[in-house]
Amino acid sequence: MKKTANVKPIETVYNGYRFRSRLEARWAIYFDALGIKYEYEPEGYELGNNERYLPDFWLPQVNMWAEVKGPKFNKKEIRKAAKLFLGTTYPILLLSGSPSAKFYPAIEGSPQSNKRFSITLYSVNDYKNYFLEENRFYCSPGHKDPRTEGSLTQSTLNAIKMANQARFEHGETPEVHHAI
Repeated sequence: MKKTANVKPIETVYNGYRFRSRLEARWAIYFDALGIKYEYEPEGYELGNNERYLPDFWLPQVNMWAEVKGPKFNKKEIRKAAKLFLGTTYPILLLSGSPSAKFYPAIEGSPQSNKRFSITLYSVNDYKNYFLEENRFYCSPGHKDPRTEGSLTQSTLNAIKMANQARFEHGETPEVHHAI
């Protein structure tokens, strides 16, 4: 989805934050439903060459950034996220679109090697699963596709549903409870 001069995301107030878009607010609802603590745009960074970056979310329980974009990240956005990772050494979860049971890439690894690998809402690579759900970040052996039946907990499915069904029109404030 390209932005034009005439079409802009709608700023949205939720949970005491003024989000730049409804999409960011939906991710905040997802995090809240699972009890995942977050800070919205806590700090901006100078990346060098007069380039600045203000990451969308800091997830303090897992020491990880999360950046939200429309349907997909372009090369410039990925490059900026990689520069932030190299400067802070904290992984950056690249969340495209609304919360769903799909794979999400992250930039993570050794700053010296600039290693990147796949992540889901929970982070999957060839060696282990990293699950970011229900207030925890933990590893388990094997590889499980999050799109397969039985691979997501009911609370995660409920959180996805809450985030995507949230309405903000006419001053509505979504009621969010822990997804059980």
